[in-house]
Amino acid sequence: MDTKKFKTNFKCSGCSSKVDAFFKNEPRIKSWDTDLADADKILTVNFEEITEAEILQIIKKAGYSAIVL
Repeated sequence: MDTKKFKTNFKCSGCSSKVDAFFKNEPRIKSWDTDLADADKILTVNFEEITEAEILQIIKKAGYSAIVL
């Protein structure tokens, strides 16, 4: 399993919840957590057999942006 961190433009837990709904439908994403206390709203994703670009696309489909750290 791989882990990547992403800097996001999330503002609150509601933003994170919207992305959660998309991640729950992607079996290659095993777990995730958002640190909303961090100024960069860091999203940590644990995954298998999915690319960073695909993860970024899922975040974009949810209406948000992110960059890989």
